[in-house]
Amino acid sequence: MTALKAHHQAAPAASALNLAADSSIIPRVRELSVPRRHGFEGFIGGSSTMQTLYRTLIQVAHSDAPIFITGESGSGKELCATAIHRHSPVRDGPFIAVNCAAIPAELLESQLFGHVRGAFTGAVSAQQGLAVAADGGTLFLDEIAELPLPLQSKLLRFLQTGQVMPVGATRTTEVNCRIVCATHQDPRQLVDTHRFREDLFYRLHVIPLKVPPLRERGKDILEIANGLLTRMASHEGKHFTHLSSCAEQQLLTHDWPGNVRELENTLRRAIILNEGEVLTAAMLDLPANHSAVGRHVTATRSPILSESDDPWLRPLWMVERDAIETVIEACEGSIPRAAAILEIAPSTIYRKRLSWLAQHPEAPTAH
Repeated sequence: MTALKAHHQAAPAASALNLAADSSIIPRVRELSVPRRHGFEGFIGGSSTMQTLYRTLIQVAHSDAPIFITGESGSGKELCATAIHRHSPVRDGPFIAVNCAAIPAELLESQLFGHVRGAFTGAVSAQQGLAVAADGGTLFLDEIAELPLPLQSKLLRFLQTGQVMPVGATRTTEVNCRIVCATHQDPRQLVDTHRFREDLFYRLHVIPLKVPPLRERGKDILEIANGLLTRMASHEGKHFTHLSSCAEQQLLTHDWPGNVRELENTLRRAIILNEGEVLTAAMLDLPANHSAVGRHVTATRSPILSESDDPWLRPLWMVERDAIETVIEACEGSIPRAAAILEIAPSTIYRKRLSWLAQHPEAPTAH
């Protein structure tokens, strides 16, 4: 049974993640217990957040249910889609990626579903369409939120029937493929504001998958940065070998709104414009308004309440600071160990410490 039909005809009680149903995937299930310390399918980093993502990717890959990936721009949504395909039953089939935001709206239907000769001005020959090209494989619809509403209804029909109707055609073509889609926007908010069809959302949002932003990946940032530094320095003919400690600290505390893409551009610029063996914080030239310090320096400062009046009459940031610092002290100053106990990224602790110092330099320390 083909991938699309298998999902459409599955009994309601069947779980989309029932890995035990197919004995051929048992060896792959064993992979779930294997630690992946340095990366997976193009991803770099061994943080607990990414370990969870790697395991989830392997789990969902074996199901034929549609997968809806969300995450900020530059966080690696297409890498997730590629990994899912490579570990899926249709991995030997084609992987067709469609950037819905990059194709003009008037051409998108023809690109997706194809057209017959003479269907419109300039259609001098028939075109099969990307959905047909993905038959027997995976169709990845990136930035699906950019689909115009009329085309969303046609995509919904395709998902329901497994058939496409090329522009100008009178007959449908059967297509069976795995559907993976992605967006950097909040899909539920798009539904609430009537920019995305609710019925299409529920058809696609069977297995939601969220890609963590770079700022939540702790010291993965340094692992990625060092790998990029080595590769880019060699490509540019420069002699940089490592980052300074101040540069590392700045990388850890930056917000990275552009995620890995921004990190890559930052390092490339620094390597091209500078010389030496050590890449310093000054060479990175990161904007202050995207750092924890920059945000809180411009914030309005709250009055410091006296802890001697009542230990509970204190601002929330002070309570949070004391709780975090207590755990760090119990871990003998080890921030990674403290972060693991608190179930947050080490970079979150670094950012909070800097923000406390920047916003309340006059406040007494927790211990």
